[in-house]
Amino acid sequence: MRIVGGRGYGPWPMPYAEPLTELTELIDRVEADPRDADARAEAEGRLAQLRGVWRELDSDEQRRLLPTAQRLSKSLEIGTHPPLRFFSGEPTAERLLAWLGYHGFREGQREIVEAALAGRDALVVMPTGAGKSLCYQMAGLARDTLTIIVSPLIALIADQQQRLRRDGHPAFMVSGRQTEAEVAAALQAVADGTARIVFAAPERFASRAFAAAVARRQVGLFVVDEAHCISEWGHDFRPDYLRLNRAIAQTGRPPVMALTATATPQVEREIVQRLGLSDPAAYRGGFDRPNISFDVVPLAGKGAVERKRRLLVGGLTDSANRPAIVYCGTRRETEAVAELLTSEGIAALPYHAGLDAERRTRAQQAFMAGEADVIAATNAFGMGIDKADVRSVWHWSIPTSVEAYYQEAGRAGRDGLPARAVLLSLRADLGRLITFNTARAIDPAAIAARHRALLRRSGSEQPVLVDSGGDDRERLELAILERCGAIELEPAGGGRLAVTVAPELDTGQAARILRTAQRRAWDAYRAVERFATADRCLRRQILDHFGDPRPAAPSGRCCSVCDPVEWPELRATPPARQNAPGTQVELSGEFAERLKAWRMERAEGKPAYTVCTNAVLACVIETRPQSAVELGAISGIGPAFLERHADSLLALLADPAA
Repeated sequence: MRIVGGRGYGPWPMPYAEPLTELTELIDRVEADPRDADARAEAEGRLAQLRGVWRELDSDEQRRLLPTAQRLSKSLEIGTHPPLRFFSGEPTAERLLAWLGYHGFREGQREIVEAALAGRDALVVMPTGAGKSLCYQMAGLARDTLTIIVSPLIALIADQQQRLRRDGHPAFMVSGRQTEAEVAAALQAVADGTARIVFAAPERFASRAFAAAVARRQVGLFVVDEAHCISEWGHDFRPDYLRLNRAIAQTGRPPVMALTATATPQVEREIVQRLGLSDPAAYRGGFDRPNISFDVVPLAGKGAVERKRRLLVGGLTDSANRPAIVYCGTRRETEAVAELLTSEGIAALPYHAGLDAERRTRAQQAFMAGEADVIAATNAFGMGIDKADVRSVWHWSIPTSVEAYYQEAGRAGRDGLPARAVLLSLRADLGRLITFNTARAIDPAAIAARHRALLRRSGSEQPVLVDSGGDDRERLELAILERCGAIELEPAGGGRLAVTVAPELDTGQAARILRTAQRRAWDAYRAVERFATADRCLRRQILDHFGDPRPAAPSGRCCSVCDPVEWPELRATPPARQNAPGTQVELSGEFAERLKAWRMERAEGKPAYTVCTNAVLACVIETRPQSAVELGAISGIGPAFLERHADSLLALLADPAA
């Protein structure tokens, strides 16, 4: 089999044994002279070609080729950053805005930047897409002190850092995804004063090298993004955030800017308390997303699951609702939903934490590049994904809280154009949430047992080293013990925590904390239950939940309560297992090769499965359909396929040589 490459380059044989030497020589040329335009153009062409055929390779070929492909991609980054340029003069919000190439402030941005320039702590609550990141970037570039930006969203801060560097700004990043050379270069820039901004994840403060580089600088601003992660009862708790107050103190207690998009008033108070913010300048933007319409579709009784499938297929068959994200409650559901959509001719991929890192990366890249129209994902997907043109976000399962729902729904329509958020509200999902809450509850006896176990270990090792990446229950138990003063936690490097254990545990305080936890968990359940079942304006419910008294102001349609619509319900044939993407269906013979060549041509450089699977081609060979109606009867061919490819495929089938 031979694949024709892009940019005028000739075909490459598979399984790519010979071109590896050629590729290596090409990479050597680019690395030796990044200004060699011919070498760079050829390298870009080969990289584009590789991306175009990647999914046609089997897993062994991908593993063999991956290191060379990664080196090829890295070689094209050499020499792409312009010389650094440093802001000088009187730092005003207006001058900094122009320095970053913008012409106007969004609501609240000027006030936030001015508070930071005045040396005040700040608490910023703004919805997704309102421009929070620009606030700390402007303040961070203003002076020759160091601004530390802490975020758990590695993909997002990597994107921000790369954009700033492409524009010549002295912004650097330190993360576990970088090479040793990249980390060393960033730490050197921090230590020698070159860097004005450094992006890092919260666990980076466990690194002695990072701490040593930061210690050589005056820290002018400490930014905590996604600050709601500091609440262990919130929807996105991260234990490393509990120790940021200590990190702030170690950097000389500079002004702190804490930012979040999903904090209720109660979580806001916890942020102020736990980060030690002093008389913070508080900015609370409106929570309304005027361009998003909100739909809750109630489903109950016999046939509810089948209707749910038909609604999803019907909605996503409409190209106006794509690209789209479908959030599912379990890993198994992501696989099933992606399989369902693919069988209906919609290019969909699953994404969840159970997939290996390479497959998750490929799925994310395919969605970002438009090669997949839909991603079916758990909540592991989307944090830090900057895709502005998502037209709809669907919830296949009722989420655990209104905060989680709104954060995920807010990934639609970041470009400001009309978008929609659709919750398929199956009554049975509420039972799943009750089970989840019950299972998540922690008994005071478990806290005491955890303390005793740590105390026994502390007799032979002090501090006790534990894995910081344990399960949710273990992390919560450690957080509660820390809140009770029974232990002290310090980052220890290597993904571990150093635990100093006190001899006594205040069991009464532990019991009070756990009662509060249970009460808040059930409050969250009741809030999302009301949202999923109530007959009151959905937009107003969201604004009230976040304490936003401003009138709802949709720019178009409001919601399914205020502006009901009839959703199309299209046939959704349960996909056979052999139709799943990646399943090996053997196709042989001359006509099969003609069909595969036709499929590759129709894919226009995208993966072949985005047209149809091998299982569909096998059915075409077996049934030889002669009309669009007969084509549509094949499992795996849906309305989108018929619209795009029916005429072409029927013409091929009508050829006497077929």
